[in-house]
Amino acid sequence: MEAKKEIDYVGVEAYPVAKEEVSKLNYVAELDADDKREFFEKIHEVSWEEKHNITPNFSLTKRKQFFVEITDENYFDLIYFDAFGARVQPDLWTEDIFKIMFAALKPEGVLVTYSAKGSVRRAMQAVGFDVERLPGPPGKREMLRGTKIIT
Repeated sequence: MEAKKEIDYVGVEAYPVAKEEVSKLNYVAELDADDKREFFEKIHEVSWEEKHNITPNFSLTKRKQFFVEITDENYFDLIYFDAFGARVQPDLWTEDIFKIMFAALKPEGVLVTYSAKGSVRRAMQAVGFDVERLPGPPGKREMLRGTKIIT
């Protein structure tokens, strides 16, 4: 039997979707199990800037913040970087942003992104990430994984 992991999830969002908009999207109708529906609703109802225990093994902190304002150092094990693409938001795919993400990760920490653009890979490498191209999820040919290697 696999041990349950404790997850302390921190979400950073500069422009959060309002509760009213979430309910209009009606994503919860796609969830067929009551426990999933309750989980979904709870993560959207909790307040911002506070840590909330959603389940015994999952806590959530929602931070309303721009990426350039992140000051955490050696804090995260994993960053899932899911900003709009470099064509739409080029300011989020710069070396300066990846420096912030690199600093926020613990040694051996990992940043993953659906972007596989060469310019993104080069920006990640320039700040110190060891970058690998991986097969992407359905609909994406490739994605990138960068590991914070401290030598």
